[in-house]
Amino acid sequence: MRQLFGLSPYLLSVPMYRPFLAGLLFAVALLPAGLRAQASPRRPAGRDSTARGDTLTDAQRRAVREVVRDARAINRQRLGGDSATRARLAAEAALSAFGSPDARAVFDRARDARERQDSALRSYRATTTQRMSVHLGARRLGLEKLLFRGDNVAEISWRRDVGVRVRPVGSRMTVPMASEVAGDFVSAVSIPYFPGREQLWFPSSDFGRVKTEVDDRDIIHPLARGAERYYRYDIGDSADITLPDGRVIKLRELRITARKPDWRTFVGSFWFDRDGGQLVRAAYRLATDIDIWGVANEEIKKDLQENATLDPVRDSVLRARLPRDLYVKDSLQRARVQASASRGGGEDGDDEEVPAWVSATMRPMRAKLDSITVEYALYKGKFWLPRAHSATASADVMFMRMPFRMDEKFTYEDVDGDFTLATLPPARNPFEATPSPDSIDVDLDNDVEVTIAAGGGRRRPPTDSAARDSVEQRKYGRGKVTQCRTDSTWTRVEERYERSLRIAYDLPCDMDRLATSAALPAATASDEALFDLRSAEQLARALSMDLQVPWAPQRPTIRTGSDLFRYNRIEGVSGGVEVKQVLGAGYALRGVGRIGHADRHANGELALSRTNGARTITAGVYHRLSALNPEWAGALTFGTSLPALLYGRDEGFYYRNYGIELGERREQRRGALEYRLFVERQWTAGDSSVVNTFSFARALNGRRFASFLQAEPGDFAGVSATWSRAFLDRPGGVRLVGTTRAEAATGTFEYARGSFESTISRPLFGRAAAALTGAIGSSMGRVPFQRGYAVGGLRTVRGQLPGTQTGDAFWYSRAELGTRGGAIRPVAFFDVGWAGSRRTFGQVQPQRGAGLGFGALDGLMRFDIARGLYPNRGWRLDLYLDAPI
Repeated sequence: MRQLFGLSPYLLSVPMYRPFLAGLLFAVALLPAGLRAQASPRRPAGRDSTARGDTLTDAQRRAVREVVRDARAINRQRLGGDSATRARLAAEAALSAFGSPDARAVFDRARDARERQDSALRSYRATTTQRMSVHLGARRLGLEKLLFRGDNVAEISWRRDVGVRVRPVGSRMTVPMASEVAGDFVSAVSIPYFPGREQLWFPSSDFGRVKTEVDDRDIIHPLARGAERYYRYDIGDSADITLPDGRVIKLRELRITARKPDWRTFVGSFWFDRDGGQLVRAAYRLATDIDIWGVANEEIKKDLQENATLDPVRDSVLRARLPRDLYVKDSLQRARVQASASRGGGEDGDDEEVPAWVSATMRPMRAKLDSITVEYALYKGKFWLPRAHSATASADVMFMRMPFRMDEKFTYEDVDGDFTLATLPPARNPFEATPSPDSIDVDLDNDVEVTIAAGGGRRRPPTDSAARDSVEQRKYGRGKVTQCRTDSTWTRVEERYERSLRIAYDLPCDMDRLATSAALPAATASDEALFDLRSAEQLARALSMDLQVPWAPQRPTIRTGSDLFRYNRIEGVSGGVEVKQVLGAGYALRGVGRIGHADRHANGELALSRTNGARTITAGVYHRLSALNPEWAGALTFGTSLPALLYGRDEGFYYRNYGIELGERREQRRGALEYRLFVERQWTAGDSSVVNTFSFARALNGRRFASFLQAEPGDFAGVSATWSRAFLDRPGGVRLVGTTRAEAATGTFEYARGSFESTISRPLFGRAAAALTGAIGSSMGRVPFQRGYAVGGLRTVRGQLPGTQTGDAFWYSRAELGTRGGAIRPVAFFDVGWAGSRRTFGQVQPQRGAGLGFGALDGLMRFDIARGLYPNRGWRLDLYLDAPI
């Protein structure tokens, strides 16, 4: 994947993004990068490829990287000041960090418990069930495709005197957009406890081990030493837990908020055992959304400053820790790279600022963490062990929206029991020329590769034993091939949590058995059936609007970008400029101004919003160009701008309006609800001369845009709402989604209108799949033309012209039949629909169209050849986004 999409190194320069976003960045291209911290690679530890341009083996290179990482940590600590200075600054900050003495007392006990970890726990055996899902959609509300889903079930055994052994009993990767998935997902399994394990959870192995001191380059732990400089602490509610033996455990809530909006900090509700300081449950989120390009540039600048002082420290540590011959090889290689860079040849992995054209094109690029919940349970009356973890997040990348969810639960079969556990294989010497075949150590710096092949075909496994061994060795290493010659299982050893924990995975030689294991939940099983999501949602309610960063206005940012440019038959090329200021307390101020080259009409909006991640309230004033039925035509978006520019086809009908609005958006587990109250004036968008703007089709053959439809001027006050929901979402099974829209207004005209649209898709016999979309809507009162319905065009009846029929009521249906999977799939379709006066419902013959399409990436992109059947009988070619299959 990374090779297919030419993945830019800039995003990967920020350590936090690799594990956390888990594929949220740039669709499937970044999915493997997101898994790199948790999912294992499959490249054997042998001699490196000649493309590296040096003579170091992979094992030697890993040793060098480990030493360089330690040298970087030493240098950061040196640049951060001595311990005495950091302690003094923390003590000064503590004077304003605590809302009460009780808050300070709970904090001190919690910090001490986190660092001490004097648990007498000797052992445990547990079963973990885990699911991670990433969806992908091209519209703000509507159908979202499953980009990736990983399911794991594994048995985990730990003994203090032995270590951790994991026996995966089921592991499945579902990537509908790919025809072949290379690698496995078993290493994403979380280890519930080991000495030094971090109590908080973040979907990343970078956050798995207790770090005593704050590191301001990473996520800042609210209990680490020095955290008082970044957080404020207030006491919250209290609760009691009564054990079966009558003992009462008293819990206290510590409400923690960051001092300023910073993506490295949290806000949240944390419940601790009042006496022991152990974390019992928590709900938290990042203090602000992440502007990925801004953070990447910030991190690169810090790296450049740090690297200026790093070389002497790195050289000293390398000289002290590595064998002399390896130190000399590495020194010569570094000298060659530096010489090449000085000649302008560049260096792989250079710390460079993001090129302006890249960051300007791929916008917006932002991510947000809505919530993380952690729940512990008490075992044998004295051992607190994690019971459940849950995380929800999302990202916006250009015109795509990518929701993310990860859930895991732990069931303990034996706690502090006396069972036997096989010793872990010995650690391999990184400098030995021939590694032992008894086990294989895995380098976690590589990616899980997902290959997309056109046509949906899968590679057949080789039948020759030598060829099979060669394939297996490339995927998993020589150790697997050697062990599986005499056994039905093999052992792989991985180093996790910054190489502080070695884990032995006992795996079947036939790795395909994991994907078909009876221990796995059904592929169609819902998240609710697998996990206690109700408990997680109850915890997440603590992340209310009141739990916010204090008022702390930040410096405004000004930007342009591809998301602020659009093209249509009214404005022509319309460029925008955005000014945004984060104010703190959940508030942000955003202004956008734009003007089109064709109509030269200035538009703009100014909005004040407040959010807690899952809920956003917005108040604003605006003067804008709006579209009739934007939910169908996708007007004023990337999806309609491209065909309008290329071949002079604009599916939208427009009108102008200005006014004030107050709205709210609520993110839900399977959808979203948004509504707005408005007072506005509406009028016609332009005149006939504006329509004749430029397109490539006009330049080549004189093709002109179709005439727009006149709006009816008027003043209105009203309310509108949209609710979207995925009623069923089963990979490889039935998917049912629906969207309900309603609007009512009074003023020049008094009217109400409502509609419902739903799409069901499911696999059929063999490798076939079908989808059926239906929609219906009507109105009451006198509806102005611009708030009516227009049927015809690629979102309603393909093969017909946009707006072939218009009126105050409508219905349409679209049927599609195609192949079940594959990166490219052929699809046959038939559409029928009608729009007109509600008084003539059923009295006018409906429009019809049919054709053949080709869908890419599970319908994310579609190319259709449509034939109008009635009333127009012409041919149309359409390229668009977000088809059902």
